[in-house]
Amino acid sequence: MISVLLSTLLAVAAPVPTYLVERVVTAPGQSRRLSVYRDGWAALVREQPGEEKSVVWRQLGEVELRVISQVVEECYPELADGQTQVGILMGSSVELRVAPPDKPPVTMRFPLGAVTNLVTTRLGQALDGLERALATERVTREDLREWVPSVGDVVVLEDGRRVRVVEELESDAGQILRLVVGDGPANVFMSVAELRRAAVRKVKP
Repeated sequence: MISVLLSTLLAVAAPVPTYLVERVVTAPGQSRRLSVYRDGWAALVREQPGEEKSVVWRQLGEVELRVISQVVEECYPELADGQTQVGILMGSSVELRVAPPDKPPVTMRFPLGAVTNLVTTRLGQALDGLERALATERVTREDLREWVPSVGDVVVLEDGRRVRVVEELESDAGQILRLVVGDGPANVFMSVAELRRAAVRKVKP
């Protein structure tokens, strides 16, 4: 079987990831992103054309988080060594990202349905179980329609990013908020209405 190396170590300078592991599956007409964050929360985001984005959040139990963390830690050395190979197949794709604490993040990309090695298969099976559990739950997001953001507030957005309000600015269009993404230097700017729409839940700073 012809194989090709599709594992890429992301060595560029970037903010420290807030996720422990993420899997993004892209298929014709749909995409799914499963994220397990270092703070113990997991999110499943599903998108289809013409439908509202589905976002499910759940705080993992201690055992669930420990199992996922252990699998990631044990699989990481081989992934980081660039030893993961997959068969080339046409069709949809999978992007797998792992970022154990204090280690450089690694991203792998391969066709959906490809025959992967034991390490990638093991990690995929662990994520499959979690995704099935989240897929059966209803979409959960806090009602933040009346929320008045203030400096210091921290929220999680639909795309999984955690942002903190660091400054309130006045403009001709009204109040604009400057937000810091995660613990890194990246900044984004949103109006209060935009932030309310994008926010899924508030978290403690």
